[in-house]
Amino acid sequence: MGVTRPAQTPSGLWLTLVCCVLATFFGYDAAPILGGGGALCFNSFSFSSLKSGAAGCRDRSKSIFGDNPMKKNLIVLALLAAAGAASAQSSVTLYGRVDAGVGSFKDSIGGDGVTRTKLQSNILNNSLWGFKGTEDLGNGLKANFVLEAGMNMDDGTASVAGQTFNRKATVGLSGNFGTVELGRNYTAYDSLRGATNNTADTNMAVTGDVWAVGGDYANRTNNSVRFDSNTYSGFSGAVAYAFGENKDLNGTTYTPGRDSTDTLSLHVKYANGPVLVGYAHQALQAATGTDTKYNLVAGTYDFGVAKLSAGYNKADRAGSEDQEYQVGVSAPFGATTVYFGYANGKQENTAGVTLEERSGFDLAATYALSKRTTAYAGYKSYEVKNSSKEATAFGVGVRHVF
Repeated sequence: MGVTRPAQTPSGLWLTLVCCVLATFFGYDAAPILGGGGALCFNSFSFSSLKSGAAGCRDRSKSIFGDNPMKKNLIVLALLAAAGAASAQSSVTLYGRVDAGVGSFKDSIGGDGVTRTKLQSNILNNSLWGFKGTEDLGNGLKANFVLEAGMNMDDGTASVAGQTFNRKATVGLSGNFGTVELGRNYTAYDSLRGATNNTADTNMAVTGDVWAVGGDYANRTNNSVRFDSNTYSGFSGAVAYAFGENKDLNGTTYTPGRDSTDTLSLHVKYANGPVLVGYAHQALQAATGTDTKYNLVAGTYDFGVAKLSAGYNKADRAGSEDQEYQVGVSAPFGATTVYFGYANGKQENTAGVTLEERSGFDLAATYALSKRTTAYAGYKSYEVKNSSKEATAFGVGVRHVF
């Protein structure tokens, strides 16, 4: 959804130009063709609105060009060039999503804890606004851009101070070869993880809290180049590379031998009908020492009456390894959809000793008040087993997209 401002319709411009040429060279009154509406004329090398009917074009052209055939030929070429330029379709769309509600959040260790009840932004989804645009360059080639910013509905602030378009800021080209985007973007690994996460990958999904055992991945990167292929018989893929741009830098001290913290990510997937299955990889190059690598195998299957999701992730980093999995199910009941998800994560050192283990579940329901407005309620809870730490969250709210 969004507000789109399209380019001028090429067919309407062509009709006006043809009528002007007819009136200019042959004296035809094209007003009946245009329905008596206002015409556009080439006047002092610009299009300006004149009196109604193509007769206005005819009268103005005579006063400017007289009967000189050379001048008439020149104006025909100018009209055709202008029409060709306008025929390239382009549009810019303003879009967004706003989400807020009332929630209760509790953190405890060994039974002792604190509960906070507050108006909270982004309970179900992160609030955002943005612009996206495309221009048809011809021969199947298009230019595209996206500028997307996060915001907090409870106080009206930007979600990340000092970074206006923190969610996405890209420009690129798309065509028969696929899509190339440059700028701040989502990683290819994140795209598959989001598409297969339980509870529709909302903030109510407990996966992010549980899989943070040992530390989690970066879902967006700066300075990235990303390529997404087109889909061929259900198969598609994506690869992204983000330049760390900090090689041999250690604060303000030059340190030879340090690498830049570049990020490589990719995924391949098969999506056809009710099934989606794929593999994703992401590697963060360490400035020194061992790189951090994530490998994910995940999928979903939609039975119609219910949709299942599952994923297994393995994270390798210096001195430790994480093994994580998640499962989920969602089921629609008219305008209502209910969700359930479960996740588990364990971090072990190189000797196989458990350093940390987490598990948790979530339960949520959404009700579509309209195509763009949704009421929701959700609950999630997770625990860190080796530290007796627990965290729970409950919230009700409303989400609107435009």
